[in-house]
Amino acid sequence: MKNTEDILKIVSGETNPTTEQSVLLGLNDKDGSRQEYNHIKNAWALLASENRMSDYRIEGLYKDFQKQINSKKRLFKLKTLLKYAAIFILTVGISLICFYQQNDGFVAKTSKSFNTSVVAENGQQSKVVLPDSSVVLLNSGTQLTYNSNFGYTNRDIILTGQAFFHVTKNKILPFVVSCNEIKIKVFGTRFDVNAYPSNKNIKVSLQSGSVELLNSKKNSFHYNLVPGEMAQFDKHTEKIVINKVNIGRVIAWTDGIIYFNNSPMREVLIHLERKYNIEIKVNNHKIFQSVFTAKIKNQNIEEIFKSIDYSCSVNSRIIKSDEEGVKTKVFIN
Repeated sequence: MKNTEDILKIVSGETNPTTEQSVLLGLNDKDGSRQEYNHIKNAWALLASENRMSDYRIEGLYKDFQKQINSKKRLFKLKTLLKYAAIFILTVGISLICFYQQNDGFVAKTSKSFNTSVVAENGQQSKVVLPDSSVVLLNSGTQLTYNSNFGYTNRDIILTGQAFFHVTKNKILPFVVSCNEIKIKVFGTRFDVNAYPSNKNIKVSLQSGSVELLNSKKNSFHYNLVPGEMAQFDKHTEKIVINKVNIGRVIAWTDGIIYFNNSPMREVLIHLERKYNIEIKVNNHKIFQSVFTAKIKNQNIEEIFKSIDYSCSVNSRIIKSDEEGVKTKVFIN
C-alpha cells in the first residue's frame, strides 16, 4: 500500500506536522489505508509502552524493523508488519499482537474505536510512548487510557493517578488530558498532573510551554498557566488556586525522589503505600495530627519508618512475607 512508509514515519515521530496532516487527511476507508494506520499505530504503541524495555533496546529493534520495511518497499504488507511487531512484543512477554493476527483484525470488525489502557501498578513506574510520539511517565498506581483514533482524529487522554507529559507539538490536534471534569489542553509542552482519586486536589504543574485549564461542567472556567506555576483544583469546593512552585521538586518523582514538606501524615502514608506497594495499618490515630518533612531517595522502608517514628512519636512494626503476592505490612502503634 502506497501510504505504508508515510504512516510508519508518522507513528514513529519521523515527520513534520505539515506532512503528517497531509498524509492523515489522505487516509480513507475505501482503500483500507485508515484501517492500516490504526493497526500500525496500535502495534507501535504496544511495543513502546512496555516499561521493562530500555530506550536503547526499542531503538535497536526499530532500526531492524525499518530495514525489513525498506527491503520490501511498496510490496510491504500489513501481515509482515504484524509478524515483526509480534516478535518484538513477545521478546518482552506480550502476546496481544498475536491475538490480533489470529482473529484476522478483530479491532476493525468489532468496533471503529476501542480503548487502550496502560497501568503502572503500585511499586512501579512506567514510560509510555504514545502513537503521536508524545512521551508519558506514569507514577505508581496510575492508569492512562486513550482510544484507537488517538493521533488521527483526537489526542484525548483519560488519567487516573499521576503522570508527567512531554507532548509532541501539533497545532491542529490539541492534546487533552481529562481528570474527572477538569481538562488540561495543550499543543506541545511539558507538564505534570497529579490526580489520584484519594487526593483532595487535582494538581497541574507546568515545566515549559503553556497549558489551558477547562471544566466540562462550567463554560466560564478557563485558566492559563505559565512555566513554574501549579494549579490546585479543590474537588469539593470546585475552587482553583494558582501558585509559583519549585517545579524540580514537583517532578522529582520521575527520578525516584520524594519530597515531603510539612505534608499531612494521612497523605504521606497513602503516598508510601503506592510507592512501595505496602499495606499500612494505623492503630495510633494521633499520627494524623502530625506533619512530615523529608527527602526520600533510595531509602528502604525500615529507614523511612524510623524517621516517621522519631518525628511523630509513634512505634512502627514491619512484617515482611516470603509468600509471593503478599504485601509487606506496617503497623503503626
